[in-house]
Amino acid sequence: MDVCVIGCGGIGSYLAQHIDSLIELNQIKDSDYVFFDDDDVELKNILYQNFKSRDIDSPKTEALSMKYFNVRFSCKRITLKDLSYYKLIVLCADNNIIRREAYENWRKYSIPFIDARSNGKVIGIYSNDTPDYLNTIDESVESFSCQNPFQLAKKEIEYGNVVVAAALAQVLLNYSRNESLPNDLIISF
Repeated sequence: MDVCVIGCGGIGSYLAQHIDSLIELNQIKDSDYVFFDDDDVELKNILYQNFKSRDIDSPKTEALSMKYFNVRFSCKRITLKDLSYYKLIVLCADNNIIRREAYENWRKYSIPFIDARSNGKVIGIYSNDTPDYLNTIDESVESFSCQNPFQLAKKEIEYGNVVVAAALAQVLLNYSRNESLPNDLIISF
């Protein structure tokens, strides 16, 4: 099964670690995971993403590809047209544009998607089975962090992004074992 993972930041960088391990342990079989992100690692990312200071100024996908060998990485911005080539779309993205595009792709081609989100201590996992999925996103077109801006300003972080990456890995493991995607999951710590 070809799986497209969009975003290698606060959620996706940790998901790569989990999926790589699950494939290494032969728990996820017959799946080709490709992680997409066209951003570079910045100093601010080190605080809450799965990168080290030596990764600064490298493409996120390149930095992760040096650690995880059972998944593939592409330093490309994924487009709506690209989505139709995959059997499952996994959103670890930091914007609502790609969420709308994944939903449109599902409506047009019936390709399922799962959407993991974090905002500080609040996490959520949604899918194409979420009732009124479009109502879970607003009209904003800006990118946003999985951390609260007021906390980042004080160099404080929450671990919601790490927790949701692990929960998402379990959901993907379940899916690979022919279980269904969840309707939604929302937790506040």
